[in-house]
Amino acid sequence: MRSGTLINGNPDCTVTAVDRGFLYGDGLFETVAVVGGDLPLWPRHWKRLESGARRLGLPPPSETAFRGDLERLLPLADGDNAVLRLQYTAGSGGRGLQRPATVTPTRVASLLPYPRRPEVYWESGVRLHVCATRIAEQPALAGIKHCNRLEYVLARGEWSDEHIPEGLLLDTQNKVCEGTISNVFAVRQGALLTPSLDRCGVHGVMRAIVLEQASEWGMTVEQGRYTLDDWLAADELFLTNSLIGIWPVRVLLDQHWQVGPITRRLQQAIGTAGLAPIPDRAMNKV
Repeated sequence: MRSGTLINGNPDCTVTAVDRGFLYGDGLFETVAVVGGDLPLWPRHWKRLESGARRLGLPPPSETAFRGDLERLLPLADGDNAVLRLQYTAGSGGRGLQRPATVTPTRVASLLPYPRRPEVYWESGVRLHVCATRIAEQPALAGIKHCNRLEYVLARGEWSDEHIPEGLLLDTQNKVCEGTISNVFAVRQGALLTPSLDRCGVHGVMRAIVLEQASEWGMTVEQGRYTLDDWLAADELFLTNSLIGIWPVRVLLDQHWQVGPITRRLQQAIGTAGLAPIPDRAMNKV
């Protein structure tokens, strides 16, 4: 496949130095899985982008404009799995922190190769690093995917072991929040647990799908405030995002898990529905 970037519909990869997304992180982004040339989760990503724009007070993004970008970029994937990254910022202008009276947003769409990851992450699970960096509570930004990711950058810089693909983030009250690139789930006594994200964290697209699927199955689903000890006492742990689907957790601190039946069942449901790229051999085991 080939990569490509469009800025406001024009082939380019350079944003002006006075764009507010660059200066202040004043904007939003979405990372969308391209599965076999299709965008199975597009409606959910678009809904989150629209919601985030409303909450930040940005003009509504034009789906027609972004769709036009996609029509030009997706053929570059040549039917392969890929990653579509959308960015929508407050554009240029304004004095200091204050936006101009009329905001002219910047629209960026990029097509990138799908990251290659070991199949064992899906088959047997991953090891998690517990991050020392804490995620600050800010209800005004909780749930949305805004452009300021500094806390996550600092957290990801804490480890370099190539065999640890993800880190677990706690908030400033030492409650489990999410991963650096994922949402986190626990299974305990048949109930599905995940942190409430009303104070910090990102409402992941795949997270929402898992919650809906579990509810359809009649599982008890709880969103709350959990400690690290709560997570270590779980029967199963797993991670979600729109690019990985579901990764079981194999090791957290000195605790080890086998991949549990609920995690496997959810993997199967997501894989069968074609909602995320999953290695073929991993699918044979779910």
